Amino acid sequence: MQISSWQQAELNAARWMRHWGYTDATAHPGGPDSGIDVRATGALGQVKYQAAQVGRPELQRFVGARPYGSAAQLIFFTGSNYASTAVAYAQERNIALFAYRLDGAMTPVNDAARRIHRRPASTAPTAVRNPEPVGAQTFWQRNWRVVAGVSLLMAPLGSIGDEETYTGPLALDILKFVGILVACWSLGTFLIATRFGKHVSLQTRPLRLAIVSRSEPGPAAAVNGARGSRPTHDRTTATSTSQQDSLVAEAARLLLTGSKQHEVDKILRDRGVRFMHRGHILNEAKKLNKRS
Repeated sequence: MQISSWQQAELNAARWMRHWGYTDATAHPGGPDSGIDVRATGALGQVKYQAAQVGRPELQRFVGARPYGSAAQLIFFTGSNYASTAVAYAQERNIALFAYRLDGAMTPVNDAARRIHRRPASTAPTAVRNPEPVGAQTFWQRNWRVVAGVSLLMAPLGSIGDEETYTGPLALDILKFVGILVACWSLGTFLIATRFGKHVSLQTRPLRLAIVSRSEPGPAAAVNGARGSRPTHDRTTATSTSQQDSLVAEAARLLLTGSKQHEVDKILRDRGVRFMHRGHILNEAKKLNKRS
């Protein structure tokens, strides 16, 4: 799009961010100037419509405008160019630097920007389809597990007196009946439990069969899923390279500003990052601080 105002520059930046996979990127020209011009899930953008060269202070203010604890990718856009000190600072903070032309074309300036710019379209997040409403299913589709489960619970009783199954002696017949009973009741219980929204898991340390509640996703399920009431160590985070780099950059910034390693580890844990991933992120963050 042709750019002749700062409003068009912001709208153009938002369109490019959506093209790179941040599908909910939105610009609000004319809104309060909070230092963030384009917002998206996983990324924040700032747009400068000026002829002056962008220096390090502008990027520092951009970093300061990011919400505390956020690991969103920072993307900076300018219609001019960047000072060498700004490029070096962006390298330390993993800020993607772009320069745009008046015809709307976008040029990546540093490595972080080049990674985003060449991201294939297949990596763009897609909307999660809501499950089919229960009311739209037939009776059999909703309840076949119950019918099959009850049949399995009753099956062992029907085998009593079957001369082909129980051929003696009595002790062997009893063992056969117990085996049939356990097998049929286990499978029948499993089917009934899954029908009524239970998740059945077999844990080997110690070996036990556990049935735990499984919450149904609501119709308002978002692209990145709803957060549970309490994050756990086993919850996974997005594993894309850009998001991994964002977490490393954020951890490096916190360590550089005086935060202790265990404090940064707690922040990552509260976001649902696994133990092994937290260790890798902290190691990369310390390496990044040493290089800078």
